[in-house]
Amino acid sequence: MDCQMQGEHTSFMHDIALCSSGKRMASCSTDRKIIIWDLGYSSGKQKYTRSGIIDGRSMHSASVTNLSWASSAYGSILASSGLDNRIKIWQEVNTKDGATWDILSDMPITGGVTAIKFAPRQFGLKIGASSGDGTVQTLVASGTNFKDWSQVGIFELTKKADGGSGHKVGVTALDWNPSNLEEKEMIVCGTEAGEVSVWIMDGSGMREKWSQIPLRQGDGSIIPIIHSKGSAITSVSWAPSIGRKYQLIASCSKDGHLLITKMYPITETANSQVEFRVVTVLSLPGAHSRNSIWRVSWNLTGTTLASSGDDGNVRLWKQSLCEVDPTTKEPIWKEVQCLQPQPVEELVGSTY
Repeated sequence: MDCQMQGEHTSFMHDIALCSSGKRMASCSTDRKIIIWDLGYSSGKQKYTRSGIIDGRSMHSASVTNLSWASSAYGSILASSGLDNRIKIWQEVNTKDGATWDILSDMPITGGVTAIKFAPRQFGLKIGASSGDGTVQTLVASGTNFKDWSQVGIFELTKKADGGSGHKVGVTALDWNPSNLEEKEMIVCGTEAGEVSVWIMDGSGMREKWSQIPLRQGDGSIIPIIHSKGSAITSVSWAPSIGRKYQLIASCSKDGHLLITKMYPITETANSQVEFRVVTVLSLPGAHSRNSIWRVSWNLTGTTLASSGDDGNVRLWKQSLCEVDPTTKEPIWKEVQCLQPQPVEELVGSTY
């Protein structure tokens, strides 16, 4: 598969997002442009080619840093956020002169937007947004034209000092539980303090109530998932469960630490509260030759994890079928492939 982007963006690229089918891709950059790419065929090979661009008067006034596609059930809808502290919702519209991207909504967000992600489609056209001021909020579209958006939920992440009270800590990453079998919405968050926590929506209607899910360690203590050295979390990804009795969450940090956490639901709890027993199945400092890791993402079945970092490589991780950790009694996760980028000069004129 080939996607040649040289010359398309004129500055640093911050994010690339694939739609759920994988047939469309969007990229964003410091140049404030958002470029849409469609999957096609050339010389018998799959290839992404540019099909549209979002710029002009409605574009962001600063670098565009995050992108997220909505479920295809709502049409072609894309969200973007940037250093101008705004979230913009875009919709593709077909006209007699071809397809264009119109802006549906332009929402200011206080505290600086660090991550955005659309919710699974069964929860409506809803987006989660994290901020550097320690808050996560959910915004939902109403009406049939998806132009009216309102905040329906907000919660704060805090970190308690030894013997002291908690203080808000910046949220740097988020993801939704992607399962379409869950009745309640769940979000995993990562912070600048190197902690990962899981939240569940308890309320209903137009005012949501979010609460943190207790994560019990092997000794029964309840603490967040903590990365080594407390380095900022750069990405979190919740794996599709595909009928499994446990959940998998991957997280990575700026200091190059890769973590995969397995979560088993605890069925007998006080007041029927949702709790998880957590086991770390992969904890690997320096997973990318001790370079920063910026993104983790699961495949559609939640069986293969991809990670990318400052070493310029994409590494694939899978669970071993025969090796078990003697301490946790859990299968070991291993790197199965390292994908190295092909130099641009070799791509030009090729059908790779």
